[in-house]
Amino acid sequence: MAATTIRQLRYAMLVAGLGVFGHFALTGQVGWAVVALIFVAVNAVQISVLRRRARRGAMLEEETSLFDRLLGIEDPGRQERLRDLMTWRDVEEGEVLMRQHQPDPPLIYVARGGVHVECDGRIVGTCGPEEFLGEMSLVSGQTASATVIVAQRSRVATFDRDALAHYARAVPEVDTALTHALNRGLAAKVRRMNEAAAQGFAENAREA
Repeated sequence: MAATTIRQLRYAMLVAGLGVFGHFALTGQVGWAVVALIFVAVNAVQISVLRRRARRGAMLEEETSLFDRLLGIEDPGRQERLRDLMTWRDVEEGEVLMRQHQPDPPLIYVARGGVHVECDGRIVGTCGPEEFLGEMSLVSGQTASATVIVAQRSRVATFDRDALAHYARAVPEVDTALTHALNRGLAAKVRRMNEAAAQGFAENAREA
């Protein structure tokens, strides 16, 4: 309540400052008009800070886990910018998130639930919470290497690929954090696939 009250007070001061600025500007009192303009600017900055803090407090648990733990990005401003590039939604079992050979497939983050990964109609793996989908295409620039189908009700976030790439190029810290996270995810998937292949080979050997 205190934060809301302070923000309302700042808005009132901003409106009052604009009115005073308009009065001095119309009456030709340039010096006082400049002072009023500075007053307006200060309050505008403070309102921006309060709104950012409010949004930070309303950050979803999934976003906190992604930014703080998986990506290691602690700067609130950069977290807010990344939030603007994400669209959250709940997806039901059986929904197709991307198809094999799809051009420019989305980059998707799985917060809860799980998906099946199919290649040429055969399930080759699964992905679960705190994993990315479509990162291989993002890195290579090629079409989707597999079809991804929701295995159970899931909570996912889809990134704006172009905007994310532009922002990562502009902010080296974000680029490094994202690259490391995607590489770790790819390594984990390759490791799981190798383990599954080794297990299948062992089973075939026993049957033989």
